[in-house]
Amino acid sequence: MDSATAALIEPRWTLVFCKKPGRWWVRLLACGRYNHVKAIAYLPTMRAWLCYDVKFNGTRIMLAHEDAAGTSAFLHNYLDNCDTIAMPRLPIPKRSAPQLGFWCTIAMKHLIGIRSRAFRPDRLWRDCIAAGGKPYQNLATGRGALIRALRARMGALRARTRTRRRFLGACPA
Repeated sequence: MDSATAALIEPRWTLVFCKKPGRWWVRLLACGRYNHVKAIAYLPTMRAWLCYDVKFNGTRIMLAHEDAAGTSAFLHNYLDNCDTIAMPRLPIPKRSAPQLGFWCTIAMKHLIGIRSRAFRPDRLWRDCIAAGGKPYQNLATGRGALIRALRARMGALRARTRTRRRFLGACPA
């Protein structure tokens, strides 16, 4: 791996399945437990959270720095009344035809590289678990476990980043 590729950040995504009731037509289309799905990833080298949210009216990509004043409240709101799945890195599937449509479920399938026939968040939830995703089903009771798991992942990523920096610094030019 060359130094330019090593410097790239490839996030490990956690999918966030929302149970908040949205507009009536969204509930009708979703017709299940979850009405929306979005993603979040921690970037240890930047000490920030990267959020990816696709809706019918547009796509939002947000970066929330760990030390910023409003980050804690933003994360609380972003994860409120949601279930989450920490996804492993999956190989990007080869497709013979392009995927039709682009809404939250399709966007998350593209983001994590899962092979799935899901069109709604409920089916994507099941397919993510089948692909090796680790669910945190009840955020109200498992919020502490999720935070501990995310902090452990952050610590491991920071340690790996420090090791990589030391290794790259010790390599002769």
